[in-house]
Amino acid sequence: MSAQQAGRIVLAFEQRDFRYFLLGAFLSNIGSWMQSIAQAWLVFQMTNSAFYLGLDGFANTIPIAIFTLMGGVIADRFDRRPLLIFTQCLQLTFALALGILIQTHHIRVWHVIGFSFLTGLTQAVAWPVYQTVVANIVKREHLSNAIALNSTQFNMARMIGPVLGAMALGAFGTAGCFYANSVSFLAVIIALLVVHIPHNRHDVTQGRPGYFTAFKEGFVYMRSQGMLFWMLMILAASSVLGVPMMTLLPVFARDILKIGAPGYGVLMGAFGTGAVISGLLVAFWGNAAGREKYVMRFVFVFVASMIVFSLSRNLLLSLMALFFAGFAMVGFASIIYTLIQTNVPDHLRGRAMSLFVFSFGGFMPFGNLMAGFLAKHIQAPHTVLLQGLLFGAFAVFVHQRVKQTLPSSAS
Repeated sequence: MSAQQAGRIVLAFEQRDFRYFLLGAFLSNIGSWMQSIAQAWLVFQMTNSAFYLGLDGFANTIPIAIFTLMGGVIADRFDRRPLLIFTQCLQLTFALALGILIQTHHIRVWHVIGFSFLTGLTQAVAWPVYQTVVANIVKREHLSNAIALNSTQFNMARMIGPVLGAMALGAFGTAGCFYANSVSFLAVIIALLVVHIPHNRHDVTQGRPGYFTAFKEGFVYMRSQGMLFWMLMILAASSVLGVPMMTLLPVFARDILKIGAPGYGVLMGAFGTGAVISGLLVAFWGNAAGREKYVMRFVFVFVASMIVFSLSRNLLLSLMALFFAGFAMVGFASIIYTLIQTNVPDHLRGRAMSLFVFSFGGFMPFGNLMAGFLAKHIQAPHTVLLQGLLFGAFAVFVHQRVKQTLPSSAS
């Protein structure tokens, strides 16, 4: 790869505001993943139940299903900087409170699940706003690159955070991971204070329809876009049938592969490594034409990876399956994300991104709850296998629909 080609990967990073914003989000996400691994391990150790793992995941993601569409309207209507700062401060407080409860030995499983719900509630507002801000602080011609780099930083954090979390679990205990996450929120708060985020005054001052009417306008627009609508359906299916595989990883680490908490971090790191490489690949593609044809190819790789992982009892094979699962998931999610950001007008972007977040996260609570319930009754490997087969069947159906919306040369 030439220096010029390598430079294409980090074009958006050359812009000061995006660079600060990305670095702040990266440090904060590392802390969030450290807490994530500690929290899953804590719940599993406290309850010895895959169902409670699913219930905790349900509590964290159900607010996205209920409130994230409203978050998109808020993102288009109110000043985005104070909204993001407020939500980050709330999440800092929640992580700190859980750390104190753990350290003082007052922690109960309902505390963890309750704070999971509160965190999810703030994320339901924050995520659509965050995704919209990315488009506000970079040049239009660098937007695709910025989106891919944002996905890459998230997945680099997914790769690094669980490994650091596993190390911190051994060195400082569970509470240490929660304290680390609370401190990490300072990075993104400071970044938000120093970057220039344009005020969305046209959304604030113009005559505004009601919330439901505003949301309906965004939904009708996305429904009319054919291919983009089916892309959202794929995201929804992946959140119900694909992502819950990650919720069950503590079961695989402890009971199937017998590698304990450090091994759990390694499993998460394998997924994150594949995700990072995929994000860099999408960043290199930039605005290349025909990206949409790769979405379904990535989806089928993800399905195959799920099936292999469910059947594997070998650590190396499991790590390879998770690597390709991370590679494929970020591949199709990043391309869909980019297609939406680059094709939706600015006054609808917040609502469009709330539909993206809703599709990717709004159905996840039901997937997590279903995975936890099934794992309790038919074991975790059989659950992942069944969900992989169902996701594959749905992907075949969507593939046929998507082909009808693409030019023959792109299908």
